[in-house]
Amino acid sequence: METLRKRFKLVLEYDGSRYSGWQQQGDARTIQGSLLQAASMLYGEEVDIQGNGRTDRGVHALRFVAHLEARTQDQPNTLCRRLNDLLPQDINILEVQRAGDRFHARHNCIGRSYLYQIARRRSAFCHRYAWQVADPLKVRPMREAAALLPGMHDFTSFTDRQVVKKKSPLVMVSKVQIAETDDLYLFRLVASHFLWKMVRRITGVLVAVGREELTLDEVAGFLAEPANLSVNTAPAQGLFFERAFYNQEELDDFLADDTVRPGFF
Repeated sequence: METLRKRFKLVLEYDGSRYSGWQQQGDARTIQGSLLQAASMLYGEEVDIQGNGRTDRGVHALRFVAHLEARTQDQPNTLCRRLNDLLPQDINILEVQRAGDRFHARHNCIGRSYLYQIARRRSAFCHRYAWQVADPLKVRPMREAAALLPGMHDFTSFTDRQVVKKKSPLVMVSKVQIAETDDLYLFRLVASHFLWKMVRRITGVLVAVGREELTLDEVAGFLAEPANLSVNTAPAQGLFFERAFYNQEELDDFLADDTVRPGFF
């Protein structure tokens, strides 16, 4: 009897330093491509793996959600162990759950959270997991600028022009939060979805405000009229995909909690 195709929800973490982002590419090492290669070795060429979105070159993930569909009799724990045995050390599956046939990691996702780490001091380790900013930043104006961003806004200024030619620049932002530790500034952004480079551009703009290079009025203007903010794009290594949300209660609980923990440093 033919083995039925089954769908599984995967929660994974990865260090994106060696990868050209999530999405499979024919001529580059990617997270999706590495997962497909491992799964194909176990379950044949008909496997399908889809993520809750994309991450760019060099971006990391703490709890990225994907779904896998394959013909297998493996239980979730066995599937998790067998895939991890084949994956490189910088990609790790944390959890596997059996999912319904209609579950889709991207289409069913109602919210996403990103974390950006900025190092407040020189460190031998921060070059892979944080943006080192030597200048002291003024946190109060950064928080005032961050408060302008929640709500439904046109984020054309915070992405590249070719993106808005293909999709709407309107994004519902739920929260932009700035926290501090002794060694780090931590920026958390939660939204329905994110445009290409959007989190990194927002981070770069907030840092410019903290350096007193941009004013609150200028930040408000970026939401009202398109501007070229490419010079304000923060580097990729400080960015972590934090979480994906699939029900409103889970998202509401997350938004109500102001605790922000570092991804890795």
